[in-house]
Amino acid sequence: MDGKKPDDEGGKRAAEKAGQWIAKLAEKIMVNGVGPIPASANWAEDRLSRRQGADYRAPDDNERRAPEDMRADIDAVIARLINESVAAAGTQGFITGLGGLLTAGLMIPANAAASVAVNLRMAGAIAHLRGWDTRDPHVRTVVMMLSIGMSTQSILAAFGVKISQKIGEQMLKKIPIAMLRAINKKVGFFLVAKYGTKRAAVTLAKAIPILGGVVGGTVDAGATAIIGRAADKALRDGPLLAA
Repeated sequence: MDGKKPDDEGGKRAAEKAGQWIAKLAEKIMVNGVGPIPASANWAEDRLSRRQGADYRAPDDNERRAPEDMRADIDAVIARLINESVAAAGTQGFITGLGGLLTAGLMIPANAAASVAVNLRMAGAIAHLRGWDTRDPHVRTVVMMLSIGMSTQSILAAFGVKISQKIGEQMLKKIPIAMLRAINKKVGFFLVAKYGTKRAAVTLAKAIPILGGVVGGTVDAGATAIIGRAADKALRDGPLLAA
């Protein structure tokens, strides 16, 4: 059953609810931050400032260098963000500040929801450093889809774009908000299909003391590493590449 879309009424409601949930979570994590956890852009800028030291300039500073002029710094910071996210995915430290955002009656395991939250923050930070504006709901939808492991082909298809084309911010902004809601439903179906049964083996392993934690942490950390690299490849140089 793994990978199949839920087609009954209960499944459709669950998918719609999942789509609404992740869209709200994406906005909170990428734009506003949650509790002690800073927004994606703030986290990215903090790490960039540590990298550049006295040479750092904030995004609204006229003396800030263009992204292409600090490519080496940005590449290094993104590598660090991915490493930090991989570590967070393998532990529970990140999750304590998220509270009820990870539950809300969602038909997705709590540990899977926590991994989604880690990946949302990471993908949002990468997008910011690559020049995307995560305050824009259109951009946020693309980043959200990347953060849950959807392929660039799937994302392009959801937006009605040919595989041979690219999606840039200007193209995204022309897409009606109503279409974003429809895309969110597709994201919900993807989430329910991906996490509804796929993690059954991991759940079983977690019933075994010690081994369960190792298995779960290894799976989550590995998935985050893959998603981080894929998101950076897709978001690099502005447009979403049909790779």
